[in-house]
Amino acid sequence: MSHDSTHQSPARQPGNKFGTGEENRPPPQRRIAGGVGRWWQIAKKDWLLLSRDKMSLFFTLIFPLLMAIFFGTAFSGGSKSARIALAVVDQDNTAGSRQWVQKLAESESLKIQPLPLEAARDKVRRGQLTAFLVIPPGFGRAHQGVFDPLVPEVRLGVDPGQKAVAGMVEGLLMSQAAEDMQEAMNRPEETLQQFDENLSQWRQSPEADPETITALEGLRRSLDVLMRDSGQDSSKESAAATDENPAMAGFTPLKIEKIDIQRQRNGPVNAYTVSFPQGIVWGVMSVLMAFALSLVSEISQGTMGRLLSMPVSRSDVLSGKALGCFTTIVAVMGVILLVGVAVFGIRIQSPLVLALAVLSTAVGFTGLMMLLSVFGKNEKQASGLVWPVMMVMAMFGGGMIPVMVMPQWMANLGNFSPVKWTILSLEGGLWRQFTLTDVMPYALLLLGFGAVTFALGRYLFARKQVI
Repeated sequence: MSHDSTHQSPARQPGNKFGTGEENRPPPQRRIAGGVGRWWQIAKKDWLLLSRDKMSLFFTLIFPLLMAIFFGTAFSGGSKSARIALAVVDQDNTAGSRQWVQKLAESESLKIQPLPLEAARDKVRRGQLTAFLVIPPGFGRAHQGVFDPLVPEVRLGVDPGQKAVAGMVEGLLMSQAAEDMQEAMNRPEETLQQFDENLSQWRQSPEADPETITALEGLRRSLDVLMRDSGQDSSKESAAATDENPAMAGFTPLKIEKIDIQRQRNGPVNAYTVSFPQGIVWGVMSVLMAFALSLVSEISQGTMGRLLSMPVSRSDVLSGKALGCFTTIVAVMGVILLVGVAVFGIRIQSPLVLALAVLSTAVGFTGLMMLLSVFGKNEKQASGLVWPVMMVMAMFGGGMIPVMVMPQWMANLGNFSPVKWTILSLEGGLWRQFTLTDVMPYALLLLGFGAVTFALGRYLFARKQVI
């Protein structure tokens, strides 16, 4: 008895640490490692859930690729029925020139866009338009008199590498001029009278030389044969008149002077280079949506309470979610870029700039995920908030319409959207030839945005009832 009463358990013996609670306090280094390990476990759990959710997986990876391919194909003009974009610079600005441009606009093969000369030249140089047409002063007067000694002249600016397109545009212009000439042939008396008046004025002109007058007189005789309203077969007479007057054989209703515009090669190599950053943004937003809703779902379904009853803190949960979201965003961006490079001919001009863009984007949208996930008591409420926010950011930031073709007011509003910062930084690495200095403002905006939104989201989550 006395032995039992005097016996001290090992927990109470001097120098023995058992029973003091210190055995549950691992060394500082081990504690840090354990924390990182818990983050990875939480991240792996989210990756596994995402991989099993076919709908989330589709919108995270497949849908962004489809968006990029669809818009890339649409912008590249891959459709055979696509009209040729032609800028028109009307320097004559007369009723005749405007009427002729209107006829061109009615063509199913041309898409007319009136522009000043420098703007038209610049758009062709940058590859934003196929060609531009300059209608010089005096065109209207020469066009009204189809057989006027002053033949209508135009200038056509094209990319030398677009010879096939240039040939099609020339053919369409000559076809329109031929139709005008045919209309004049159907009015023989009016046309011949007009030609006689022009010929009379030309004979009195000090610039006229005898050879030109002789050629025009021969042309007048040929026209008389061609436009004669007799029932006789005048084909032989027409041929004889043409042989007699070489000017008639070489006659053209329109003169086209070609201007070679060397296209700048520092722009996007193809339309997919422009559309794939948009597709990447949709992938990033889908990842954000998936992780934000998963956190809301765990709270509403009670999973978060069970998770926190284990040796896991709220800080561990947030860090694990952030790690999972960050790595998934990087992975999705990398896969979409790899497909673009391997299949659609995208070229990476600056790998360092692109890497910085990817990492800063992942940080920025991971922080935004944390902030948006604290709103809403269930998935339905959270989804009703997250998607509208993302749609507004995408609409003004270039996720739906490329930034380069946006109206100025819309582009200005997009300056406040992380979507625009992402797209511009990605384009900087793909085709804008950004240096690290050029991309740094966008990267800092994304990093700062991510840090602020994550800190705010963490603050709100710490005060949120999750059990």
